[in-house]
Amino acid sequence: MTALQHQNSAFKTPLTDILGSKGHILVLRQMVKLNSSTSTSELLNRTGLSRQGAYNVVSRLLKTGILTYVGSGKKQQIKFNTDHPLTQQVRELFRAEKDRYDKFIKELKQKIQDLEPQPKSAWIFGKIAKGTDEYGDPVRIALLGDVKSVDQMVDRFRNNLYKSSIEKKYDVTIEVRGITLADRAVMNTHPVILLFGPDPQFYLVSSKDKRFSNKSHSSFDSRSLVDSEAWTEFLKMHPEVIQRTISWIEEYIHENPSGAGKELEEWKRILESMTFQRLKKFLESDSERSTRLRQSMPFWPVLTEEEGEELEAIKSQKSQAK
Repeated sequence: MTALQHQNSAFKTPLTDILGSKGHILVLRQMVKLNSSTSTSELLNRTGLSRQGAYNVVSRLLKTGILTYVGSGKKQQIKFNTDHPLTQQVRELFRAEKDRYDKFIKELKQKIQDLEPQPKSAWIFGKIAKGTDEYGDPVRIALLGDVKSVDQMVDRFRNNLYKSSIEKKYDVTIEVRGITLADRAVMNTHPVILLFGPDPQFYLVSSKDKRFSNKSHSSFDSRSLVDSEAWTEFLKMHPEVIQRTISWIEEYIHENPSGAGKELEEWKRILESMTFQRLKKFLESDSERSTRLRQSMPFWPVLTEEEGEELEAIKSQKSQAK
């Protein structure tokens, strides 16, 4: 008897129904991120689905058994069904997806940290930063540097990427663009995924333009203060990031004894010796040392994607409050 080529057995191939649409995947991904019970309205906010769309997806996933209800009435929520035989595997699938991205970003940050000279700022821009990319679209990276050194910096970065086989490892194409303060169009492109240094918009108004010099310094200081206040609020909620940063600096210095840079060593001493309250005062100070070191915040390389998103949300709130 000839076997059917297009079987759709709910028992034999349950993943067809569990992962059956983009909406299913969006909801399941958020369920893994939340790692707790939640409401349909919360999933609506997190996925961008319409109210009816979110309701339909949740209803279909409840039918598959991968999700289940908890509670009753207005307080009724949904959660992963721990008794479903594929719950753990579905969770691991989305965790593997997240780990791949986190490791990729971490490697990029590390390779930028390794550059000599280092860029003033580095970020991902374009479709991937906007979340509108399709398979095969490149990861577009901008490195902001001085006119004299930016080309050399870009060449070194490209060579480092090639030697590490990072594109093959993550099945991605990386395009690198070196820019200077004159390249306002690229610097004004948002949203971005920041990889190193301050937000590129800090540099949008050149301090060499006498007509705007005072405004530029004032704007930069204001943005820098908002940035620092966001960091201190974030670090207060996640003090473990400080120790992770110290460990990362120690590892980096050990692996790069001759090229670690004085600023990283200085940051290590600061983080090891200051209480949180002193660190808060330092980060929000207008002293020359604080202003200088704020340009090379060492925390970025150790942040997870969720932590980075949380930090950006705090920045946005503080900017609006100003």
